[in-house]
Amino acid sequence: MKIKSIALLTVLLIKPLIASNEVNIKTNPVSVKVFLRGAELQHTAKLKVDKGITDLVLGGLASNIDRNSINVTAKGEVLIVSVLQRFDYLKPAEENSQIISLEDSLEAWNRKLSLKQNENEILKLEIDLILANKQIGGGNKDVNITELNKMADYLRKRIGEIKTRQLSLAYDMKKLEKEIERIKKQLEELNARLNRPSNEVVVTVSAKNTAAIELSLSYFIYEAGWQPVYDVRVNRLDAPAYLNYKANIRQNSGLDWNDINIILSTRSPDQNNNKPVLNPWFIDFQTHALYKEDRMSIAQKAAAALPVSSGNFTAETMADYFMVEEKQLSVEFTPSIKYSIPSDNKPHTVAIQEFSIPAYYEYYAAPKLDANAFLLAYLTKWNNYNLLPGQANIYFDNSYVGQSFINTLITRDTLVISLGRDQNITVKREVLKDFTEDKFLSSDVERFFGYDIVLRNNKSSDINILVEEQIPISKNEDIKVKVIDIEGGRLNQKDGFVTWKINLEPSKSINRKFVYSVRYPKDKTISGI
Repeated sequence: MKIKSIALLTVLLIKPLIASNEVNIKTNPVSVKVFLRGAELQHTAKLKVDKGITDLVLGGLASNIDRNSINVTAKGEVLIVSVLQRFDYLKPAEENSQIISLEDSLEAWNRKLSLKQNENEILKLEIDLILANKQIGGGNKDVNITELNKMADYLRKRIGEIKTRQLSLAYDMKKLEKEIERIKKQLEELNARLNRPSNEVVVTVSAKNTAAIELSLSYFIYEAGWQPVYDVRVNRLDAPAYLNYKANIRQNSGLDWNDINIILSTRSPDQNNNKPVLNPWFIDFQTHALYKEDRMSIAQKAAAALPVSSGNFTAETMADYFMVEEKQLSVEFTPSIKYSIPSDNKPHTVAIQEFSIPAYYEYYAAPKLDANAFLLAYLTKWNNYNLLPGQANIYFDNSYVGQSFINTLITRDTLVISLGRDQNITVKREVLKDFTEDKFLSSDVERFFGYDIVLRNNKSSDINILVEEQIPISKNEDIKVKVIDIEGGRLNQKDGFVTWKINLEPSKSINRKFVYSVRYPKDKTISGI
C-alpha cells in the first residue's frame, strides 16, 4: 500500500492538459482536534478511480477554511497531481434540522394568527350589520318604549360582548405576532450562517489502472475552540478538595459534528509562532523611551486568549472516558467515546478529568476592605494535573457558593482558591479615638491613624485566620511614615502589608491594635490617606 500526500497548491498551478473526469464525493468529518482557539477537521473517503486523470470534488466541508492548512493524503495506487480549494455558489444548501423545525413552528403560528384575524373580521361585520339595522319599526310607525328598551339592552349587551372579544383577540394577535417575529429573526440568523457558499476541495489524481483508494483531508478553521472550566468541591476542612476539570466546546463552522472523535488540545495554532526579538533600548534626556513595557498581567493575557463562554454539565462520570497525553508543546485530552457538537456557536460542556487534590484550609480577612472572613483552600501538587486558567464553580458542603477564578500561570507550588464568605465569623475595624488628633510641629504636621481590629468566632470549632492590613509607603523623603503599634503583627517593609496569624476558639473574640502616623510639611497636601 502506497501513501502519498500533498498540501494545497496555488491557483496558478498549471493543470495537465489531459481531459479529466469530475467525481463529486460527499464527506463527513470523522475526527476533530479542538484547540483553545480553532480546530483541525479530518475527513475521509473510500472510492474507486478509473484509469487516467480524475478530479475528485470533496464536499461537506466547513464554511471558512484556512487554505494554507489544507492537506490531502491518499492510500492506494494513485498519484495526487494537485489540490485546489474553491466555492460553489450555485449548489443549494442542505436542509438543516433547526431550520426545518423553525419553519414548521412559523407555519403553525401563522395559522393561529390567521384564525384570530378571521374571527376579528367576522365580529367587525357583525357590528356593521347591527348598526345598519338599528332602526326600530318603519319610518311612519311609532316606537314602543318597551321595544326601544329591549333593543337598547340587546345592542348594549351584544356590542359589549363583541368589543370584549375583540380586545381579547387583539391581545392574542399581538402575542402571536411577537412570537412570529422572533422565529423570523432566528430563521434569518440561521439562514445567514448556514446558507453560505459550499466549500469544496478538488483533488486531481492520476491512476495507471482502475484502483481502490482512500483519501484523507485535513484543514484548520478559526470558528471553534474550547475553554477550561472547573467545579471545585470541598466537603470537610480535614479532607482533600475534589476538582472536576471540564471543557466548554463551541463551534460555528456551518457543519454539525455528529458522532465523531474529538481531541482537546491546549495548543493555539493561530498564535504567532515566531520567537520574540529584543531590540536595543535607547534612553536620553527629555525624550521618551523607545520601548514601552506591556503592563498587562500574565493572568489578563491568559484570560484574553480564551474564548468567552458558559454552560452547565451534570454527567460528571464522562471524565472516566478521557485519556491525557502530554505532547512536546501541548497536552491533549482524548475521549474514548464519540461526541456530537452542533454548529450553533454555543458552549457544549464535557467532563475531562476528576481528581482529588491535597489541600489545607485557612480563613482570610482584610478588615479595611470587607467586614467578612473568607475561607481559602490551598491546593498543593496542583501542577501535576495540566490545569489551565479558567472560571471555577465553588461548592462547599454540597452547597453552591459562587464562582472564582483559577490562575494557573503562577510559579508557586500552592494554588489558592477562595471558597467564599463565612457569615459565622465577625470582622470589625473601629477607629481608636485616642489617635484622631493631629500634632502640629514647627514646619510639619503629624497625622495619627489608629484602629482596633475585632474578630469573633461564632462557629462551634476552632479556626485559623490570616488577617491583613497595610501601612502606606512613602515615595517622597519629606513624607515620613512611622509604625507605632501593630500588636504582634508582621510587617513587610517592601509592600507595607501587616499580617496576623490567629487561632480563635469557638465563641471567643480577639482584638488587635493597629496604629501608625504620617508626618509631612504642613503647607502641602497628601493624596491617598
